[in-house]
Amino acid sequence: MKNEFVKICRVSDVYNRKGKSFRLDDENEIALFKVNDVIYAVDNVCPHNHTPQIYDGYIEDMYVACPMHGFRFHLETGEQPTKAGCRLRTFEVMISGDEVYVKKPHKKRFDFHF
Repeated sequence: MKNEFVKICRVSDVYNRKGKSFRLDDENEIALFKVNDVIYAVDNVCPHNHTPQIYDGYIEDMYVACPMHGFRFHLETGEQPTKAGCRLRTFEVMISGDEVYVKKPHKKRFDFHF
């Protein structure tokens, strides 16, 4: 799978400090957040409990807290505050005009090639 950007939505569709979920492709669901006028894209599936609800998480500083168990992840790096434990996948975002584009990951989440 080649690296490519996918048009997700308009900048005006993403509200400050409130998440919104989108399908990036057949395998990846992402959550977009806007903090200080910057849009971040992260995996919508929590790596701790595998629930697709990160978009509904609470934003504090640069962290999103999973609404299920409160695990916090940095929006830029995906790391927890202690930098230990599971990590949330992050995706590169590109803004062109009023359109938000997100880069597909270069590796599939599940690759069954042997």
